[in-house]
Amino acid sequence: MKKLLFLMVLLLVLAWVLIGCSGSPKTADQYIPDGNYIMQESEEPSKPTVSLKDGNRFTFTYSLLSSYYAVGSYEIDDGNLILKTDDGEYKYVFKIKDNTLIFNAKESSEIPSYANVPDGAVFKEI
Repeated sequence: MKKLLFLMVLLLVLAWVLIGCSGSPKTADQYIPDGNYIMQESEEPSKPTVSLKDGNRFTFTYSLLSSYYAVGSYEIDDGNLILKTDDGEYKYVFKIKDNTLIFNAKESSEIPSYANVPDGAVFKEI
């Protein structure tokens, strides 16, 4: 009887340990804190900005000349921040590296020619 009870407790503890270890911690490229990320190299009066908010919401402003207000939800997948607008029209992809965002123009929707956000543009948190 004691042997059976010991084995049951041992199995319960082992299962508890395995469940506790199953969640892998987020690495730096799987997490980016909420905040405002500004394109550093821009010479525009109002620099392009990505704002990440609670509830995986975002805004992305890339030019004062644009009447479009990019707002929607975001997700993180394989070290990439993926912004998808609520209207389903646009997607913008950024590589996450050391708490900065690096714009990936090839994977993103086209940005208007009057907005100067080149591939590889670096956005840093302010």
